[in-house]
Amino acid sequence: MNKLSLVCCALLLVLVSASALGQGENFSGTWAGPLVREAGTAGLEITLARDGATWKATMKMRLPVGDVEPTVEGLKIVGNEIWFATTVNGNAIKVAGKFEGDKLTGSTEAFRGETKVGGGTFTLTRGGQMPAVQQAQGGQVADPDFDPKVAKPAYTKNGPKVLFDEAHNNFHTASGRYKPFADLITNDGYQVTPNKQKFSAETLKGYDILVISNALGAPRMNTPEAGNPAFTDQECEAVRDWVKAGGNLLLIADHAPMGAANQIMGQRFGVDMSKMFTLDPENYDAESNNPSFIVYTRESGRLVDHPVTRGRNDTERVNKIIAFTGQSLKGPPDSVAFLKLADTAQDRMPGPDSEPVSAAGRSQGIAMRPGKGRVIVLGEAAMLSAQITGPTQMKFGMNRAGIDNRQLALNIVHWLSGLLK
Repeated sequence: MNKLSLVCCALLLVLVSASALGQGENFSGTWAGPLVREAGTAGLEITLARDGATWKATMKMRLPVGDVEPTVEGLKIVGNEIWFATTVNGNAIKVAGKFEGDKLTGSTEAFRGETKVGGGTFTLTRGGQMPAVQQAQGGQVADPDFDPKVAKPAYTKNGPKVLFDEAHNNFHTASGRYKPFADLITNDGYQVTPNKQKFSAETLKGYDILVISNALGAPRMNTPEAGNPAFTDQECEAVRDWVKAGGNLLLIADHAPMGAANQIMGQRFGVDMSKMFTLDPENYDAESNNPSFIVYTRESGRLVDHPVTRGRNDTERVNKIIAFTGQSLKGPPDSVAFLKLADTAQDRMPGPDSEPVSAAGRSQGIAMRPGKGRVIVLGEAAMLSAQITGPTQMKFGMNRAGIDNRQLALNIVHWLSGLLK
């Protein structure tokens, strides 16, 4: 081969190499679009950049709880194909895709240990945007990692029948944000049935426990109508009569607007709801540094001795509870306030012009026995949930370590069903 041929070959190799490099560099930039999962459509954004011969990548995922930015691990780009891994909320995510012009299509797989727990497909566009994802109201969703197993169920067969209200614009439902609670008591032997009807003697017939959690006067919590009465007078009278005849009620009504929406039901049992937000600047959770995350301990005397805090034995004893904001309550003289607010607690509405009102002498947990039935009213709902919220997926409720909220949930249904005398 003569010198001219060698030079031509060398130039050809340089041109081919430059072309290949240019094609690789063409992947640089931001690719974004929808991520379709079994749990619903989310968003995915991948930003690629070259650092010499090495690719670097960052990513975002738009989830119902907000945008998260997990770390990209093991990035590989070969030809027009890309692979990498990441970790989101304890799940290992594997991502694989293929570039085709200005499109990047592919799939994701989610694993918890060796078990596949989910997956999805994506179609990203160079320079595109993640779609708007329908946010859960308040940014709260049930924690998919909560373990609702019960080692020794209270009932192994024919457990009490629980009617779980979903007919009154409930912020919490058995298949939604209160799924961890519903799963927990189901594993304890209770038979849970969602309620889709207005309350009446016929609706309540045959059930042992009625659970109402954060009913609202309108479908969305952030509308003025949400604070309207969630129930009719006739419904409240039906529930009251059912309780007096031996039914058992768990009524949960959180901060505004839930207090206003549920006051009509609370009044049937002599319960006054503040209809505001409760905080305590002296007795709050230090980990979250939030004065509205109120701590109740047996040592302080504000977690009052009662069957729902005592349990059936020492293993079920409740020593520390956190209530995550909520409102304050005042029960009738014959009720027991087992979550007793300190004299430093306050009720107030959001905004700089809102003046705090003392919540001294009030409570966030009340137990009573009207007629033949039993009633527990809680001024805060998240204490019996297991939820995550915000871009950091902060955990609160029964999945918070170091507190006894999970046991309190079990003790409450045990007392309502008569296991605790």
